[in-house]
Amino acid sequence: MSTEPSSKAEGKAECGCGGHERPEAELMQRMAKTLDTDHLLAGIERKLASDRCHACTDLDACKVWLDITSIRGAVKAPKFCRNADLFDDLANDAAASSF
Repeated sequence: MSTEPSSKAEGKAECGCGGHERPEAELMQRMAKTLDTDHLLAGIERKLASDRCHACTDLDACKVWLDITSIRGAVKAPKFCRNADLFDDLANDAAASSF
């Protein structure tokens, strides 16, 4: 049995990244792909979005939302998403540049 406390025992949220060896939050990437903004997210914006996702406290709700939208699709991030404004801005910029 490990003597190190688990992150849940310390009250920390699981980040959903599948381990801290990966720099990007898996849920953030799934959200960006679901909203068709993944190809628009780069550089420091991508790093900051990942950091916000790692700090999220609504991971269970996010996972459920992503599971549901993987079936029915979505055009906007949920209100609880810490990156909702960023994803909305990216989608709006992409729509505006396509005209």
